[in-house]
Amino acid sequence: MRREIFDGKGTDMLQERNFPTFLTKLTPAPKLWFALGLILANILLKNLYFSIAVIIVSVVMIIKEKHMGLFKLILVTMVVMAVSMYGIHGAMAPVIDKASDPVLFQVFGIRYYAKGFAYASRYFMRAIPLMCALFLIFLSIDMTDLGVTMCKAGISYNFVFTFVDSFQVITLLRKDMEQIRDAQRARGLNTEGNLLQRFKAFIPIIVPVVANSIIKVQDQAVAMDTKGFNSSCKKTVYRELTPYKWDAACKWLGIFLGVFAVLYRILAAVQVIPAFLTNII
Repeated sequence: MRREIFDGKGTDMLQERNFPTFLTKLTPAPKLWFALGLILANILLKNLYFSIAVIIVSVVMIIKEKHMGLFKLILVTMVVMAVSMYGIHGAMAPVIDKASDPVLFQVFGIRYYAKGFAYASRYFMRAIPLMCALFLIFLSIDMTDLGVTMCKAGISYNFVFTFVDSFQVITLLRKDMEQIRDAQRARGLNTEGNLLQRFKAFIPIIVPVVANSIIKVQDQAVAMDTKGFNSSCKKTVYRELTPYKWDAACKWLGIFLGVFAVLYRILAAVQVIPAFLTNII
């Protein structure tokens, strides 16, 4: 929820933001550090229990943050990945010798080989935790706050604007498409039915969407030029991010995970320490 409040003179603008959940209260920088740490730890440690723990915690947080509606799309993708990966490598086993590899189990007469099943698990248990965790982290990042963070980190203002505006354009296009589709339905356009019928209904919807997008791009270009977007002066931001009390803990936890995973993998590779954490071959 955003609300603009003006003082009595009408000169200052304050922006009150209501972030009711734990993740939305965190500023973008700690989330990015934590995401980087999770990626490195999940890839380099190759630990089954760590991957399962990430999945469980992510799903619990997704339910708590009330993002299950969007997460259903990720679940469908995960199911398709599981069926394809375990079906190909577990049953067909193109990378192993079926004559020498033992059969792990059978389902409806289909043999699943041990090495093929382990080969599929090697990649599946690395991808699924990251899909769950990164979905939750990036969905909770406010794009405007991310733009402010990138500007303060010294990234080019032009790059930051292009990056943030790309995500905003996607949202606007989706909103325009929904409005135009409802308007076309009110005029009698049939958008339901078989694949051919849906394709026929797609053209009367996409043409106005593209036309509106071109007009908005032209209007935005004029507005940016009027406000001196291409000027060489130093750019400033109107929004000041208020650090949350758990920002530092989240940031250093991500850094610790990343550094620990890199050091563990290097020391295990040169055989200074045994690979005691690695159980996903």
